[in-house]
Amino acid sequence: MFSQLVRVSPRMLRHYEKCGLFYPAEIDKINGYRLYSSSQIPLILRIVALRDMGFSIQEIGDILDNFEEQDNTRKIFQEKSKAIQESISNEMKKMDLLNKMYERIEKGNYTITCGEVILKTIPSIQVLSLRETISDYSYQEALWEKMYAYIGNNDLYTIIENDVIVIYHDTEYKEQDIDIEIAVPVKELRKSTDQFIFKELEPIALAASVICEGSYDKTLPEGETMLAKWIEDNGYEIVGSERAYGLCHPGNEQDPDKYQTEIQFPIVKKHKKER
Repeated sequence: MFSQLVRVSPRMLRHYEKCGLFYPAEIDKINGYRLYSSSQIPLILRIVALRDMGFSIQEIGDILDNFEEQDNTRKIFQEKSKAIQESISNEMKKMDLLNKMYERIEKGNYTITCGEVILKTIPSIQVLSLRETISDYSYQEALWEKMYAYIGNNDLYTIIENDVIVIYHDTEYKEQDIDIEIAVPVKELRKSTDQFIFKELEPIALAASVICEGSYDKTLPEGETMLAKWIEDNGYEIVGSERAYGLCHPGNEQDPDKYQTEIQFPIVKKHKKER
């Protein structure tokens, strides 16, 4: 009767008992039947509610032990809420990638359009730069919002060029704490303030470069893979930070499939090993 009343199976009641969360009010000494009291209903409903929120058995036990301490309980609930929001955000990203891939398959244009790999010298470039360590790659959009807010607030639109540049300073791929620099080419250098630095990007004596067309989730992995293979196959090695040079980008093109990005890797010829 108790199991039916609280909508918890006898198996789960025994499980909660085994975990030390919920005990019978009494156990019949003759037949071993577990007996429960109506006064226990609020506790078992609280356990079920916490389980449905995603708390583990250990977490539920900690919450129940300190349930009357409102500050502690509030903190635990806030942390759980934040974790759920992050999980939802991650799942939405997965769904977005899935939908985009499905659309490309349906349209028959899954293969990215990338040009030929070329070798080139990249001259020094005057830029307005913002460099930060970001939590993940999706935060780049927020960096660009900061950049263009600064440009607007300081009336700099008359000196900026149309293209944009992203420099990835990490020598290895990282999922977190990514050292990234965004930059806008400018016609003249002015006084730097706070994080926003007017400077000249160093020239690159020799770079392997390829221009790819399409949204960033497609172009960057495809172009980088293409470049890496070309560099290895032709006896070169990477000696500096990757640059992504946005030719058509969200600032001047609304259709992501029409974005154009030039991916550049500084390289040198590998020294042949002496026999």
